Amino acid sequence: MRLLNTPDSRIIKILGRSRVEPDREYRLSAYAYCSSLGERHLIKSTMTGGIFELSDEEWDAVDPSINPVISGYVVESAGLTDLVSGCVLVYYSDDDYSRYRFAVTALKAMDRSRGVKTYTILPTTACNARCVYCYEQGMKVSTMSEATADKVLEFILNTKSSEEITISWFGGEPLVASNIINRICTGLNEKGVLFNSKIVTNASLFTPELLDTAVNVWHLKRAQVSVDGAKSDYEARKLFCSPSAHNYEYLLMTIGLMLGAGLEVTLRCNFDQGNIEGMYSFWEDIARLYGESDNLRIYSSMLFQAQKDESCIDLQKRYLELRSKAAGNGMKFLRSKPGKYKMKTNFCMADSDGKCIVIGPDGNLYNCEHLPGNTSCARIFDEDIKLASDPRALLEADEKCRECPFLPECTPFLRQGCPDWFEYCREFRCVDTDEQIKRLSI
Repeated sequence: MRLLNTPDSRIIKILGRSRVEPDREYRLSAYAYCSSLGERHLIKSTMTGGIFELSDEEWDAVDPSINPVISGYVVESAGLTDLVSGCVLVYYSDDDYSRYRFAVTALKAMDRSRGVKTYTILPTTACNARCVYCYEQGMKVSTMSEATADKVLEFILNTKSSEEITISWFGGEPLVASNIINRICTGLNEKGVLFNSKIVTNASLFTPELLDTAVNVWHLKRAQVSVDGAKSDYEARKLFCSPSAHNYEYLLMTIGLMLGAGLEVTLRCNFDQGNIEGMYSFWEDIARLYGESDNLRIYSSMLFQAQKDESCIDLQKRYLELRSKAAGNGMKFLRSKPGKYKMKTNFCMADSDGKCIVIGPDGNLYNCEHLPGNTSCARIFDEDIKLASDPRALLEADEKCRECPFLPECTPFLRQGCPDWFEYCREFRCVDTDEQIKRLSI
């Protein structure tokens, strides 16, 4: 047996069993995902993040189609004790969902920090692009006033964690209201607040001067830039208000400016059937210009609209084929950064116990950045604000979700109102996980 990805030691401590009991009966956990690559057998624990490669003999001992019940004696004699400590094999009588809930509860109890750690602030919902797929279409356009910005500063000072906090600038296009960003960050600096910031942007409004301000005043460390692949796709989908000034060439130049300023830059490629074939051309352009940068990463995300059709599975497979080809040709910005897996207690900011909060341009507070425009949970102008998770986070997971091997990597209330839910999410995750395991096993 070979360990391909190190398990989360905290989960091992909470749930793992240090020894095998020969007289007990075991089985594969519901949260153990099995994948076969030719003659290779791999198992990923979505509870611990541990990934194991098994030989034919080892796999035969745990294959649920052959041995749904495994004696502790067999586990020991086959040398599979690490699968027990790694939460891949559990007692036959275990309730997997209860163990998952216990682990999450324990992790939250171990986090003794108080106060908000991350503020996602929308200085405006206005945008200088008119992306054809924008999920914010129809949202009321508003921009934060200076008076509201000052109230936001006061709110941060009253609710922040004692640790370094993160400000995430979101929109609309947040750079449309760069003066508001500057006002809030200047106030934080004057108050001696330790903070860093990141931004989700189309990057078209960055200039060398603004980037200098962003680095030195906003303490900007990371930028996620929304892109749409090849030049023709990018310009046809972004539909900038000033296409002569903001276009594909300007995007490529701005990426260089951001990297030159020391930012970690992540390019998010939004794709569907219409632009997937042009994606490789875009990657080639990036490789030619910035392929050696260690601060550049690219990931792609299927548009919400495309996920509604069952063809989304084939589309995702096509994307992964292109990605595999590109990575094989040396495009290192498509490779995931190595690192130890740590199970999150929340895969959604709405389930953060008040440690993350979204502030709209009108001062309304939300539990999730995908929810502005719907009912807010409070306002920064309220006298007594109690920050907590979205009420749905307190509900038990949907029955179908409890049985899903990916529940520990997901939002427990996904089927109970999460805006990111889609019908084919399980099949989608299977495709992605197979590819992830494949990359690790090479």
